[in-house]
Amino acid sequence: MLKNTVEYLQCILDNLTSGLISVNISGTVDYINPMAGKILHWNADKSSLEEDYNKTFYNFPALCHVIREALETRKTTRRAELSIMHADVPLTIGYSTMRFKDHEGKSAGIIVIFQNISFVGGEKKQYEQKK
Repeated sequence: MLKNTVEYLQCILDNLTSGLISVNISGTVDYINPMAGKILHWNADKSSLEEDYNKTFYNFPALCHVIREALETRKTTRRAELSIMHADVPLTIGYSTMRFKDHEGKSAGIIVIFQNISFVGGEKKQYEQKK
């Protein structure tokens, strides 16, 4: 049995089958779930938290662009795609962004939720780099 609400919610986020990244309004990474690391083929550890997203995701410039755009415009993106490279292998990532507010209704940051969609319907998607 889970002891409290925070532990319960942490278990939910940690067990999502999609990657999830939370960045606060100042651009600091607050949360990266384990699946985000798996999808990006990247070892996300606790040292990645509480750092600027540009530093944390410097190897993924297209992801940094998505985060920057979401923070600056505060608009929700639904079902978009971006391409990233990992060890010279292109990955197509399907993502959505949303902003979240604190208990007082003030903008607190953004969330990016994503999946690797490089192989859809058994076929490899064509690689196009988003700039």
